[in-house]
Amino acid sequence: MTNTEDTGGPTRRRFLRTSGLLVGGLAIGVGATGTVAAGVPVANGWYEGEEIYYVAHGVEEGVTERGENDIYLIGGDRVWQAQVVEFIPGESGYSPHWNVNLVKTETGVTVADIVASPYVSEHYPEALFDDVEDIRAAEDAGLVTISKPGAVVLCPIVPERVADAPGNTELSEDFPRPWPETF
Repeated sequence: MTNTEDTGGPTRRRFLRTSGLLVGGLAIGVGATGTVAAGVPVANGWYEGEEIYYVAHGVEEGVTERGENDIYLIGGDRVWQAQVVEFIPGESGYSPHWNVNLVKTETGVTVADIVASPYVSEHYPEALFDDVEDIRAAEDAGLVTISKPGAVVLCPIVPERVADAPGNTELSEDFPRPWPETF
């Protein structure tokens, strides 16, 4: 899906930039004075072709699944690219608790096969995938496998200004390139 299609493109983008203001502020403690509780790890990710940001609180111990909200790790936890998320604040199904899905190339399939498919991100080589719908379609096409390791992570989505707040630790956005043949 592109932002030029009649699916709310510019409105969706504006939503992504502004929707997290209240939710993000509550998630990491924007006080009445407008200050941000500093010192949290933040990461970038992808949602329907747009970059998003979240606070990376890590794995929830003893929880194997929660709700319907999924996050997709391409080859592992930020190994080859930023994670891809299914829902954002304001959508039915959104929760800061994410069921982890691990995406790997199907046996006999290469990254070049994915790049040649209609499912590759327009942001390639920065991101091979940037939309959950494309990941699921790639699985249906036999290009990738998706497994559920039975883990839930707590990662509330926040606006970029909160992610960039002084004292927060940004996880690296420098991923190894070129892409491997398989992952």
